[in-house]
Amino acid sequence: MTEKNRTVFLVSHNSNLSGAPISLAQLARKLPSFGYNPVYILPKEGPIESILKEWNIEYIILRKPGLVLDYIRIMKKRNPSIIHVNSLVNTWPVLISRFLRRPVVWHVREYLGNKKLYARLIHMLAHRIILISGEQYRLFNGMQKAALVPNGIDLSLYENIKPAPIIDKLINDVRTIITYVGTIEPRKGLYVLAQAAELLSDSPWIHFVVVGDAPERYGGYKKQVMDFIKAKGLRSRFHFLGSRKDVPEILAASDALCHPAFIEVFPRVILEAMAIKIPVIASKVGGITEMVENSKSGFLFEPGDFSSLARTIETIDSNKKRKNEMGKYAHLKVKREFSIEIHTRKIAQTYESLLNTF
Repeated sequence: MTEKNRTVFLVSHNSNLSGAPISLAQLARKLPSFGYNPVYILPKEGPIESILKEWNIEYIILRKPGLVLDYIRIMKKRNPSIIHVNSLVNTWPVLISRFLRRPVVWHVREYLGNKKLYARLIHMLAHRIILISGEQYRLFNGMQKAALVPNGIDLSLYENIKPAPIIDKLINDVRTIITYVGTIEPRKGLYVLAQAAELLSDSPWIHFVVVGDAPERYGGYKKQVMDFIKAKGLRSRFHFLGSRKDVPEILAASDALCHPAFIEVFPRVILEAMAIKIPVIASKVGGITEMVENSKSGFLFEPGDFSSLARTIETIDSNKKRKNEMGKYAHLKVKREFSIEIHTRKIAQTYESLLNTF
C-alpha cells in the first residue's frame, strides 16, 4: 500500500444519532491524524449527516433501489484500502467486499451471549474483528483475527458543557435529578428504575428524566412502565423528553446517570456521563463492569435489583460531596483509558497489521 492509497470506507448500518454511528463518526474525525483518509458510507439520509458536515468528514449516501450495485460502483471508483464495517447488522458489505478482494475489518458492537458458532462464522468472514468489551473478546478466545478495542470518546466535545435549560423549565425546587438515556425496551430496564422510584416515595425532591423513546415493537413495554408510574403516584416526578440531540447538556444538568440494563455490551452514554463528571449507577452486565469502578466512578448493582438501586440513589442524594468526587474520578478514568486518541491508535494498529499481511 502506498501513502497515497490509505482510504478507509467506514460503513455504517444506519444514519441516526445512536451510539454506533456516533462512535464511528468520532473515529473518522481522528483517523487523518494517523494517516488514513476516512469516507463514511451511509445506507440512507439521516441525522448523523449534521455531525459529519460539522466535522468536515466526507460521506457518501448509498441510493435505493440498487444499493448493492451503488456500493460496488463506489468501491471501484474510490479503490479503498480497507473496508471497516460497523455492526453485525451490516453483513452484505462484508460479503461484497470479500468478493471484490478487499481487506475487511468487522466492528462487532452487539451482544453475542455464548454463541460460539456465530463467533466462528464472523471470524471466518472477516480479515480482522474489533470487539468492544472483554465479555465479547472471551467468546473469541483463541481466534487470531480478533482484537479488543473498547469504545473511545472525544473529551474535547464535553468540555464546558452548559446544563440544558429545559431541565430548569421542567423541574423546580428539586434537589436530585437521576437521568436515564436509551431506548425504552425490556433489556434497557427502565421499569427497574420505576420500581426503585416507588421505594423513594418519601423523597419527592428526587426526580427522574428519561431521554429516548420506544421503538414501535416495544410500545406495550412503554405502556407498562407508564401505567406503573401513574398507578404509584410518580407521574409528576418522571419527565419523558423523547429523543434528543442535547444529551450531553441534559447529563450536565443531572446528578447521576442511571443505566439499569439487563443486556448490554459497552454503552457509549456511560462514557459521556463520565466525561461530563457525573457518577454512573448501572447494572453489572457486559462491559459496564470494565467502565465503572464500583464506589469510585459510580455504583454497580445486580440486574433487576431495584431495592439496591433505590439505596444507591439515596446515597447520591444525601452526599453531594461524594457525588462530585466520584464524577471527577470518572472523568480521570475515561481520560486515562477510553479517550478517542487511545481508541483510534488501536484501530490504526489493527489496520496496519491487516495491510502488512494482506
